[in-house]
Amino acid sequence: MVRVTELKLIDRMLLLGPPGIGKTEVIRWLAEKEAEKLGRRFLDLGSQEAEIEEAIREPEKYYVFLRVVTPTIFPDELTYPIKRDGFVDLLPFKKLFLLTLPEVRGVLFLDEITNVQTEPQIAMLFSLIQEKEFSWGLKLAPGVKIIAAGNTPEWSEVVRALPKPLRARLTLIHVDPPTVDEWAEYMERVYGERWEKLTYAYLKLNTDDFIKTPADDWENFPCPRNWTSLALLLQELRETGADPELVEEAVIGRLGKEVGVKFAAFFRENITPEELRQIAKNPDTFFALSTSKKILIVYALSSAPIDELLTQHDSLIKAIAQRDMELFVLFLRLMPRKRRIEYAAKRQDLVASVADALKHLLAP
Repeated sequence: MVRVTELKLIDRMLLLGPPGIGKTEVIRWLAEKEAEKLGRRFLDLGSQEAEIEEAIREPEKYYVFLRVVTPTIFPDELTYPIKRDGFVDLLPFKKLFLLTLPEVRGVLFLDEITNVQTEPQIAMLFSLIQEKEFSWGLKLAPGVKIIAAGNTPEWSEVVRALPKPLRARLTLIHVDPPTVDEWAEYMERVYGERWEKLTYAYLKLNTDDFIKTPADDWENFPCPRNWTSLALLLQELRETGADPELVEEAVIGRLGKEVGVKFAAFFRENITPEELRQIAKNPDTFFALSTSKKILIVYALSSAPIDELLTQHDSLIKAIAQRDMELFVLFLRLMPRKRRIEYAAKRQDLVASVADALKHLLAP
């Protein structure tokens, strides 16, 4: 298996793996990077429809990305009839038409392909994947890659195995979730500081809770997508001063009872400023604490103002850097990006030992 973050764009590739691990996000990101490499303008046909007309006029300038939910697409919906001089012709819809223009480059992403249930849809996929052909002889441009994604039976009750001849037309790649650190880097890159980083602190302590199969059919389960949604929701609830009971229900509603109860208890714990000051006065006491408590203290440190980090907490941070490098790296990762860069500039002596590993997080 390969991690989803290690993927490359391969034409006629089928990604198989758990739901919510970032397959769609990674393929879109890779498509965007390929567009940049080719010097073309990236156009997501799902969110940038205003540019379609311009792309049709100048396809050689564009790299297009179109995600379709495969079970919702039927053969007779790919084209529409138009009367011409006594006969009827079939034309593709505008988004699909753009993908047929010879000069265009891009990706057609067939999501949830293993949820397709009807025979006509399966028959459509044979010609679409093998010949890049649909309807009456209409073809995708040679520079348009077809990439598909789906789940396996242990993760979905509605999956259907693709017929052997259809599988033979594809490169099957089984994918694993990203690491917790890769997920955190994605969150910072996409959402900046608009997410609750205590989720990341918890996952560094409990990596097995990053993704788990559902306990039953009526509960949610932890996966990267649900941790993302929860991190964004918790930030919103914290800013609005939501009732603690609502917060706990939201946590369990996203993660399921087993992991949700554990995380809710972790989330309720607080390190008071006075407690932090007392530990800072005697750093040795920090190393006698439980791992959970240490991580909560590191989280509290990461939220402290720069002047406090450089003065009253400096001895504690220095001791952590010298005696537990992993916790020191976590401290840096948990800090808001601007504060992290500022701190790294002022404490180069401490950060130097991890600068190479974290250079993408320390760059302005």
